[in-house]
Amino acid sequence: MEVLYDVKLLYPTDIPVSPGIINVEIYKPQQGKLPIYIKSLDENDPKQFMQNIASIIQEELLKRINIDITTQAQLYIVEGDAKYKVVFNDSLNDFTIEKE
Repeated sequence: MEVLYDVKLLYPTDIPVSPGIINVEIYKPQQGKLPIYIKSLDENDPKQFMQNIASIIQEELLKRINIDITTQAQLYIVEGDAKYKVVFNDSLNDFTIEKE
């Protein structure tokens, strides 16, 4: 897969003065959706903060290109050799995380 966009993003955590940092890679569309891979660059677990992270990706990256993260993108969290798929049901607040 070819990377279209690669960016680092900060997101809020439980400690106000210690934001989390992730690397976000957006790939060319696959099966009608935009694959987005998230990898933590610090000790925080992005799975615990997925609602915040998804909102930031929607507002900061996807809104300007008219992409809806819940219906037109597929998010994955990569942790070493493990990969998790984020499945949105109807909104950014309603999702499950499944190990692939």
